[in-house]
Amino acid sequence: MNWAQFSIKNRYTIFALIIGILLFGFFSKATLKEQLMPDTSPPLINVMTNYPGASAKEVAENVSEILEEEISLVSGVKKVKSTSQNDLSIVKVEFHYGVNEDQAALDVENAVNRISYYLPAQAQKPQILKFNTSDKPILTIALKSNKVPLKEIRFIADNKLKNELQLLENVAAVDVFGGHKEQINIYLKNDIIQAYNLTPERIMNSLKLNNLSRSAGRLIEDNQEVLIRIDESFQDIEEIKNLIIFSNNNQTLYLKDVADVVKGEGEQRSLFRVKGEQAISLQIIKKDSANTVATVEEVLERLDEIKDKYDNIEFTIVSNDAVFTNQVVDNMTGSILTAIILTALIILLFIVSLSESFIVALSMPLSFLSSLSLMKIFNLQLDLITLSALILSIGFVVDNSIVVVESIMRHHKEFGKNIKDAAIDGTKEIILAVLAGTGTTIIVLIPLLFLEGFIGKVFGPLSKTLIFTLSSSLFVALTIIPLLVSLDLKITFLSNMEKVLKRLISPFNIFMDKILAFYIRTLKKALTWKKTVLFISVLVLLLSGLTLRNIGMELFPKLDTGALTISVEVQPGSNIAKTNQIVKGIEDILEKEAEIVNYSAQIGYESGGHFLGEMGALGVNQAYFTVDISSRKERKETIWQIQDRIRESIYQIPEITSFVVKEVGSAAVATAQAPIDIRISGPDKVLLNYLADDFIKEINNINGLINVYKGWEINTPELRLILDKQRLAELNLNPQLVTNQIFSNMQGINVGGLKQEGNAKDLAINIRYTEGDRDNIEVLLDQVIVSPLGVKVPLSDIAEVSYEKSSNIITRENQEYTTDIYGHTDGRAFSHVVSDIEKVINQKQLPTGYSIALTGEQSELKESLGDLGFSLILAIILVYLLLVAQFNSFLHPLTIMAAVPLVLIGVAGALIITNKFVSMPVILGLILLAGTVVNNSILLMDYILNERKSGNNGPEGIVNSVKMRFRPIMMTALSDIAGMLPLALELALGSERFSPLAIAVIGGILTATFLTLIVVPVLFSLIEEKLSYKRVIKDQGEAVI
Repeated sequence: MNWAQFSIKNRYTIFALIIGILLFGFFSKATLKEQLMPDTSPPLINVMTNYPGASAKEVAENVSEILEEEISLVSGVKKVKSTSQNDLSIVKVEFHYGVNEDQAALDVENAVNRISYYLPAQAQKPQILKFNTSDKPILTIALKSNKVPLKEIRFIADNKLKNELQLLENVAAVDVFGGHKEQINIYLKNDIIQAYNLTPERIMNSLKLNNLSRSAGRLIEDNQEVLIRIDESFQDIEEIKNLIIFSNNNQTLYLKDVADVVKGEGEQRSLFRVKGEQAISLQIIKKDSANTVATVEEVLERLDEIKDKYDNIEFTIVSNDAVFTNQVVDNMTGSILTAIILTALIILLFIVSLSESFIVALSMPLSFLSSLSLMKIFNLQLDLITLSALILSIGFVVDNSIVVVESIMRHHKEFGKNIKDAAIDGTKEIILAVLAGTGTTIIVLIPLLFLEGFIGKVFGPLSKTLIFTLSSSLFVALTIIPLLVSLDLKITFLSNMEKVLKRLISPFNIFMDKILAFYIRTLKKALTWKKTVLFISVLVLLLSGLTLRNIGMELFPKLDTGALTISVEVQPGSNIAKTNQIVKGIEDILEKEAEIVNYSAQIGYESGGHFLGEMGALGVNQAYFTVDISSRKERKETIWQIQDRIRESIYQIPEITSFVVKEVGSAAVATAQAPIDIRISGPDKVLLNYLADDFIKEINNINGLINVYKGWEINTPELRLILDKQRLAELNLNPQLVTNQIFSNMQGINVGGLKQEGNAKDLAINIRYTEGDRDNIEVLLDQVIVSPLGVKVPLSDIAEVSYEKSSNIITRENQEYTTDIYGHTDGRAFSHVVSDIEKVINQKQLPTGYSIALTGEQSELKESLGDLGFSLILAIILVYLLLVAQFNSFLHPLTIMAAVPLVLIGVAGALIITNKFVSMPVILGLILLAGTVVNNSILLMDYILNERKSGNNGPEGIVNSVKMRFRPIMMTALSDIAGMLPLALELALGSERFSPLAIAVIGGILTATFLTLIVVPVLFSLIEEKLSYKRVIKDQGEAVI
């Protein structure tokens, strides 16, 4: 009993199966997770350590280097990179693919705990984070109001909104940004302090010692324990003002006598702006393993419940990564429907019969719904990759059904069998051919399932989806389609429509007949000029290969996401007010762009924040813009044209030292900061900076290289105090004591907190000199330093001043100092730009101990190209072995596979016409073509061999085979092309990333289809002639003997 016989005999079982496929398929579509792209990053663990008041150099030497050394010993670590900036250390730990992230985080935490006592006392406890600190928040919410001051909004955000949102399952962190943080400011009056012979340290100690709440032990009385507790924490600002500093000789000195105590805001080191207005932002960062769309929906649902409580505050969604993801999913779903309709029309043109066309077309939704069910079972998600795979498979899924229906109807009409017998016999006749045809396509995808690393993360889900869909189509074609055909549904109005349809389609059939006639004439001539035809084919093939090489290569095509970012650094030393003025100038530029929908800017950095921008650090002289523009379907210009115009305008602002304008997702690799990353390593930071500047001068004029910038600069102004060691020794002072006193006076220190009502966080109490006592160099040098001996001296007595420049950040990788030169490409192939850079690198003479290397996407491209190249070779070998098993011959499979190299001609032509570069999707297209184009060769070769068995050995047999197989071959080829057209034409948002795959496959199928009908018969005929000649010579030799 074959499959068709089983399905016809157990029709209700099959009907139940169809209903099950429909129900579970739609359920799967509704519940599958949605994401823009799968998570392609390796396991990443970040260690963030705040070190208040420390310079980048101190942070690097006293925190980052200690952490690096210990963490690098953790098992499975691939790379350890650290970034040290003022007040903050970030150590990024990249593990090899396959390492369990939770275990990796635990191992890193244990390593940090082992050396925590080596870290400075002032350094805060390191945080272990399981997400990338360069990943921008997936959702940013701006809070502003015409009625409520920003400091009150900040208080609500810090104490209520943040806590509620951070409890959500998929949220890793919620950062509140925008300054205006309320605190108690104590401004010491230097002249009064000196008059009373006081020191700031004494006042600070008084505040600390009189603001406490702690246990004082236990009292045991009558076998009962009673806890003794002292709670003398400050309850209000008046209590702070009335703190007694000293009391003697009937004189009491209060804090309010020597300082101004005010409830205000902390020093403004950060700002958040939305379309020109200041606001407070809530920045949502998802867990590394969480789904973007699900997380955003979860947050917005909770936000809807929350914001009703705050009628006076305006909640505005500034940026939302889920919007583009949803647009992509909706658009790609629409493209799938378009592809199904186009494919159904192609089927109708060839089959003409409405009922037969409907049955064949029905295989598409059934196959897709089955595939969606399998995706649900195997925990795949709907994203750009899996949706692209579904579109790609549309043309392929009908191939099996076309062959099955054609075979059944031939048995019914030509052999006069009843429809049920025809369904059974027709399916049985072609079952091996269908299995082999689908097998050759599936078998080339199997090696992709075993790829590791970045490329495995990308193409693994695509391969699985294609395998699920093709396997489903095979099952549908051999089980469900024969049952539906056997029902022999005769609908009167369909019969009448078919008569009209035949007249409408007749011009198409006439056109196809003319093409067939042309083919037959061409084939007859080709069979008389076999070697010439093969020579021309090989020559064109070689030219196509050279063309592909000259086109250039990139990892993945660029993607117009409708969002761009602008990273800006203004002149070093600029305060936040100056940076804010520059930001306003950029906002004026953005306001002139009609396509910009929304934009926001964050200036500076807040301690504890997780997002650090895309230039390595965020300080008061740096800003980061997020800009949303209209969908590419709603505008005439590309995002890159808009970026060029913005870039030209920003160039005109003289106060900006460096900036980067780029689209979101410009780097295909998640761990790459930019597509171009040139890393220089060595022991001396000053020399590294010089080498980087020199290298930038040499590559700045490379065609196609834009947005060139360094990871760090030595241009941050620094006032260095050179202490007199002899004088320090006389006063029993040391550098640490001097530093502590200056820092507390100038920068200010927190001396505790003021309790708030409810669960609100304590208001920080900060103490420092008044602004007039810390606003110039003379005031600094006049500051009084108190020695342990009680001697008071001005700072100028023990120190000299030197003006220097330092680096804003310090980077290291694998325990070696590094500087990175980043860049992007535009208008030219990535590989051509890289080739020019490599020429400069090869000519560069570096000092001993220094090295330079291209990392970023280039290293990933080389690795991916090697993996996919191996997969392509393995795919061809597997297809050959499968054909050997099918044809019981080692020679005929080689003839069949002659169609495989012919696809290069079509691929090269298609890429040139569409102005696309060779990319990883194109290489995948070649792998896919290796398994699909042989199907037509199999159909043709199978018929030629049958003709030979019937005694038709000459050219007539070959010509007759082409006549008989022309329409099925053309139908499957055109249906494949029709199914891929929506992806190739980039009808859906996001389809740009995988459109080269469809373009390559369409070009390959077109060329292979037309040349298969010429080259394969010619090659077969030539081989047969040679074999026949050898057989004749052998027979003559045996006759002589």
